[in-house]
Amino acid sequence: MKNILNRKNIFSTQSILMLIIVVAVLVVINLISVNHFGRLDLTTDQEYSISDASKNIVKNLDDLLTIKVYFSSVLPPDLAQTEQYLKDILSEYQAYSKKIHIEFIDPAKDPKIKEEVQNLGIPEIEMQILQKDVFQVQKGYLGVALFYADKKEIIPVIQNTDNLEYDLTSAINRLTSQSLRSVAFLSGDEEHGLYSLPFDSGQQTATNDYSEIAKDLNKNYRVTTIDLTKDEKLDNIDTLIIAGPKKELSDKELYQIDQFIMKGGKAIFLIDKVMILPGLQAAPNKTNLEKLLSTYGIQLNEDLVIDSTDENVGFSSGQVQFLLPYPYWPKLIKNNFLKDHPVVAKLQSISLPWVSSLTPNPQPNIEIKTLATTTEQGATVKAPFDLNPQQNFNPTGLKKIPLILEAKGKFNSAFSDKPPNDLDTAGFIKEAEKESQIIVVANSNFINDNYASRFPENLVFFQNAVDYLTLDSNLIGIRSKTLTNRPLQKISEGTKTWIKVINIGLIPLIIIIIGVVRFYLRKRNK
Repeated sequence: MKNILNRKNIFSTQSILMLIIVVAVLVVINLISVNHFGRLDLTTDQEYSISDASKNIVKNLDDLLTIKVYFSSVLPPDLAQTEQYLKDILSEYQAYSKKIHIEFIDPAKDPKIKEEVQNLGIPEIEMQILQKDVFQVQKGYLGVALFYADKKEIIPVIQNTDNLEYDLTSAINRLTSQSLRSVAFLSGDEEHGLYSLPFDSGQQTATNDYSEIAKDLNKNYRVTTIDLTKDEKLDNIDTLIIAGPKKELSDKELYQIDQFIMKGGKAIFLIDKVMILPGLQAAPNKTNLEKLLSTYGIQLNEDLVIDSTDENVGFSSGQVQFLLPYPYWPKLIKNNFLKDHPVVAKLQSISLPWVSSLTPNPQPNIEIKTLATTTEQGATVKAPFDLNPQQNFNPTGLKKIPLILEAKGKFNSAFSDKPPNDLDTAGFIKEAEKESQIIVVANSNFINDNYASRFPENLVFFQNAVDYLTLDSNLIGIRSKTLTNRPLQKISEGTKTWIKVINIGLIPLIIIIIGVVRFYLRKRNK
């Protein structure tokens, strides 16, 4: 009996000692966690952790950053999840900087705050809420205001978490930056327009279709247009974008673009070599930009690219509408991106409608990188073009076709042999003063408003390209995290047949074999 009591006492002592050790370990862990923040995020793209760019921006705050979240206290279930995500991500920002103060405020509880919110430009919106098994429409707020020194930035409405970190970090970046970088779109030769015009203005055209990309770029840049036909100058411009001119550029315009690049300016060329007209007709498009690009190491080809990995496109024949896979709309997928390049590394796909091919044309001191190609089933088609979606596509010469190229280095001027005689060539630069970069895509429509709504990855690619040339890719990783479209690579009919055979025949056969073996073993044991 004594032995049993002694064992119980020893067991009790050991239990108490173990409990003390566990408590002590927990206390030590909590003391360490006060000064050392950590969080484990097992998602593929670290969707619930802020990026290094966000951490660096908030770590370098010189003044107090106040973030006021104006959310209503009663929200629909989907928006309640948005609020929780916002709380989580703001706690991450706060964990990396002691100069961030966060407040959650319901404006409906105080008339003065309600008036303050309205003055800030945060609207009161209508929300559908389920109460007592009845859907009711209720007004509320879903806005965020950021205050730093004497400046403020407003996010009027947050309806989902897509690119929320990007919006927050962009707002903080604008508050803390001394000046914004400048991005200019070329105009004057029927390029794409940035801003939609009122229809009663009498100036609405089909080319005013870059409003979505303009809105996104305005978050981080001073976005302008430059009309070289009106003698406007490429001064104080960091990155020039030439998007879809439909006229031949004059030597004067080409010379100014050339000298801008010779001075170290960066540029993105979105050039349509083939124009698609109504009725699925195609016509060549001459811009004269080939003169510049061939000198810089990239050749534009007058063809159209097809690929077996393509988009489904809707067509109509009379009153009948149908959806077909359309090889003239190649879908570039992750396997064919340059894996270590920040512009495309985190993208899953890019869709390019009626795109032409590019050919690297190496030049001294110039590095050419192929950022994206078709699959190995890609091919080029020369004029005359048959764009009929119901034709039998039997391409020859299948191979990977380069569709997005980057040229980087100290360029030679396209006018090095003979500058234009009728131009003021004072200060002419024959060889680049410093290294520059250009990115070229032989298509300009893939980021217009129509395609941007269907293929958001296209916008992300273009914004990545602008950030890469203008900001050293600080914000690229943030924007690409929320992409969820991961297209499957197309497989052959033979492979499909084998997959069907395995699923339909082999798996049931395995189960039957296991059953027979078990029956035999049981019978033998008996």
